[in-house]
Amino acid sequence: MTGSRALPLSVLDLVPVPLGTGAPQAVEDALTYAAEAERLGYHRYWVAEHHNMGALASSVPLAVLAAASQRTTRIRLGSGGVMLPNHAPLSVAEGYRLLSALAPGRVDLGLGRAPGTDGRTARALRGAPGLLEEPFERQLADLMAFGTGEYPAGHPFAGTVAAPAGEGLFPPLWILSSSGYGAHVAAHVGAGLAFAWHINPDTAQARAAADAYRAAFQPSAAFPQPRVLVAASVVTAPTAEEAEDLSLPLGLMFLRLTRGESAPYPSVAEARAYPYSTQERALADSLRRRAVIGDPASVAARLCALARDTGADELIISVNIPDPALRQRALVLVMNAVRAHEAREVTPV
Repeated sequence: MTGSRALPLSVLDLVPVPLGTGAPQAVEDALTYAAEAERLGYHRYWVAEHHNMGALASSVPLAVLAAASQRTTRIRLGSGGVMLPNHAPLSVAEGYRLLSALAPGRVDLGLGRAPGTDGRTARALRGAPGLLEEPFERQLADLMAFGTGEYPAGHPFAGTVAAPAGEGLFPPLWILSSSGYGAHVAAHVGAGLAFAWHINPDTAQARAAADAYRAAFQPSAAFPQPRVLVAASVVTAPTAEEAEDLSLPLGLMFLRLTRGESAPYPSVAEARAYPYSTQERALADSLRRRAVIGDPASVAARLCALARDTGADELIISVNIPDPALRQRALVLVMNAVRAHEAREVTPV
């Protein structure tokens, strides 16, 4: 973020399933959320891929994004991301080419190499042993060949046409990273870099990854220049006290995930009443502290500092509040507070 240019803000949705509701309502809330993000001026709406998690309904981002394409007209839609080892590259290429036909010119394809779940579920997703055990970079090369129709000499699948056919349907690629490996891959293929600071909140490592990516970047048609997006979890409310309260379910949800439990996203009341042991309390608190928690002004200051310190060109925020109305309220609070913070920074003293 330089000078007086506004910091682009985007939204990452995990499609939470609050206690007492179900997937149909969670998906409907996600579509309303996407439309609200567009109305407020957010740049992208991305959906994460997670499996075997009762608290989240984001197992198939493509399905949510296809529905969101019919509720929005301007906001970019993308995966944050497709966990490529879980999928056949041709299937991914075809799915996101089709999404581009539904939302021409506004689709992103974010790719990660983590499973987005536990080891047993990852094995179930990948089918028979050895079916999808190719290295990530080999899968990525195949995906790009299928998506663009540009095959290297001798490629075993040369001539295969990813449907639907047509020019301009393969979306720009973003590589998700929580370390330096993804930065290397993104630079090599000329993709955007999305650093998962919400998973690895090490600002120095995020900056090192961004710097290494820019130094080694090889331009592509989709990315003539390098572009770094940094993801942050956010819990905000009009007061710091309310924000702290609203962050309690995040800690309990993460705690359950560490124990392999699948349950709906807990409520504030459930999280407050949970009988934590001393060790559980400490772990839940440390896990929820990965998020940026506080009143709008303090959250905006931290987000702008994060963009500056990591060298991010854009931030994408995951609002970890299960209540849909309060989650939408947080989108308004963050956008207004960040713009107000930027205005104060550029106003001469």
